[in-house]
Amino acid sequence: MRHYYVLVDDHRISRNIKPMNLDLFKTPFVGMPPAQVLDVHATEDAEYTDWLPFSPSQPLFSDSMKRILELYNTQARFKQVYIVNREPSRQELYWISSVPSVDGISEQTEFYAHDQTLKRLVLDSQKVNGHHFFRLSNVREPYFIVSLEAAESLLRRSLSGFRLQKLELL
Repeated sequence: MRHYYVLVDDHRISRNIKPMNLDLFKTPFVGMPPAQVLDVHATEDAEYTDWLPFSPSQPLFSDSMKRILELYNTQARFKQVYIVNREPSRQELYWISSVPSVDGISEQTEFYAHDQTLKRLVLDSQKVNGHHFFRLSNVREPYFIVSLEAAESLLRRSLSGFRLQKLELL
């Protein structure tokens, strides 16, 4: 049986990086230019992790993380985002993604009645079989899901900024 995990922000890390303008994350992926600049304010000791959750629906991936994830889904698309901190002068390359969605929820998945957000997520093993990096369709939350193989690849390279939360599978 396969195992799947959702990538979630690691709140234990205080990155000390604040984007100056979040308009970038309001633009649909297809409308974004292939490369863009995001000005940030960061302290001298800011931690530029591999997963930057400036937007819950569109985290930014470091170049190392992007290279691994694109191996696990060749249909995922990425565009460059240069994170620029002018004081002190620093520039880092990150990537914003468009990851194909999979209708992978099982009938045992539970939703809250008042707003249809997920109460209990259960993946259908038949529907997600063969998928290693994807988003879920038919749910409000912007989950990024990875298979055990993809998760192990991320962990072997000591990438930071995220946690892996195991998901139920039927």
